[in-house]
Amino acid sequence: MTSIKYHQLDQSAFFRLGSRHQLLRLLGVTDDHLRALTQSDELYIEYDIPKKPNKKRHVEEPRGDLKKVQARIAKLLARIQPADYLYCPAKRRCYVTNAARHRDSRVIRCLDLKEFFPNTPRVRVYRFFFEVMQCAGDVAGVLANLASFGGHLPTGSPLSPIMAHYAYWDVWNAIAAITAEHGLNVTVYVDDVTLSGVQVPTHLVWEVKKVLHAAGLRYHKEKEFVDRPGDVTGVILRDGKLLLPNRQHLKIREAKSELGAAREEMAVRKAVGRLRGLVGQRIQLSRVDRCA
Repeated sequence: MTSIKYHQLDQSAFFRLGSRHQLLRLLGVTDDHLRALTQSDELYIEYDIPKKPNKKRHVEEPRGDLKKVQARIAKLLARIQPADYLYCPAKRRCYVTNAARHRDSRVIRCLDLKEFFPNTPRVRVYRFFFEVMQCAGDVAGVLANLASFGGHLPTGSPLSPIMAHYAYWDVWNAIAAITAEHGLNVTVYVDDVTLSGVQVPTHLVWEVKKVLHAAGLRYHKEKEFVDRPGDVTGVILRDGKLLLPNRQHLKIREAKSELGAAREEMAVRKAVGRLRGLVGQRIQLSRVDRCA
């Protein structure tokens, strides 16, 4: 397996990007094309995806050319050395390795951020490029416009996961400093924040919450596990082992039944694909469990 080549933030192609012309070359677009990607009224397709009964997820998906440019920005940001606490989006880190970070902890506290992308405003994207990356003001403005829709990060963009992380760069660093001072583990997996250790005092969790609140973020589905199996990003932690939750075992049994009942070729292919995906998750979990 080849090693991943990262660079520090101040070596990024975006660092101190001083002109619109330099930005055009970096993104591989013309000035007219860039204007079209930031000023058109038909850059996104919006639709809803059903989730649970009486719930739905609103998707704001960028159209082809804009999606390509957003993917290019995401790729460049992904080359920056990720912080130790960042598990998604980061290459070769995933929801399983995120959970494994907490496998030996006696106490686990989890916070699930509410509507993370819609609650990430354009101004935070601008501030990251202008203040942290030290881009020229007009360059930071263009990048903020490319990343945003309706004044916030769109839910269906390939750029939003990593852009949301860097938009709250100061927040994550502040939380990492608080937890490091008290010898705790902390991981961030998109909108899941997990703290763990021998003890995770309520007053310390409150300090973390205050940092989130001050930045305009809110949380829900707060979970606490003390001296019992924990559920971290969909992985069960028990006695230092990584296990599939019962709901995943049930899905595997259902997928096998679905495959056994399928008669038409399309139905068979669909069932095989679903079963392979579920079994693949189990294999990935077992591999990390052995190596971690």
